[in-house]
Amino acid sequence: MNKQNILNQIINQLEADIQVAQQAVDVARDTATHKDCLGSSKYETMGTEASYLAKGQGERLLELQRAAAYFKQVTPSPQPTIVLSSLITLEAESGQTQYFWLDNDAGGLKVKHGDQNITLITPQAPLGRALMGKEVDDVVEIKTGTKTTEYEVVGVL
Repeated sequence: MNKQNILNQIINQLEADIQVAQQAVDVARDTATHKDCLGSSKYETMGTEASYLAKGQGERLLELQRAAAYFKQVTPSPQPTIVLSSLITLEAESGQTQYFWLDNDAGGLKVKHGDQNITLITPQAPLGRALMGKEVDDVVEIKTGTKTTEYEVVGVL
């Protein structure tokens, strides 16, 4: 896998998400300020509710813009140890292979590279925290509720 291509896909996905978020902000703002939504009594709260939605959408937009700016500054380089901007291949006990990009932002974002799905995780996530500093052939255990899953690190770029 080519890390620069994956990084470009991450940036492209974030920019697409920014466009969608900007449209959502515009719609919510227009709704909040539309004369039909202002209400004639304290019980008509559509305008107030739309303003809360606009605020939330605006915060999401800022998060996406910050994440895109962050990833535009990332310079991927191969490392033998898992650090920020590592592309990690894990194999579960079941034999299922999963791909992760560990970085400080955009946790949960998924990108597709060829026929592989890559999930972004942060060091604050349990899996991200467990992976920091690991190398190929290391095993990590993740507990979710009462279930413990073991993963073997089979690749680090």
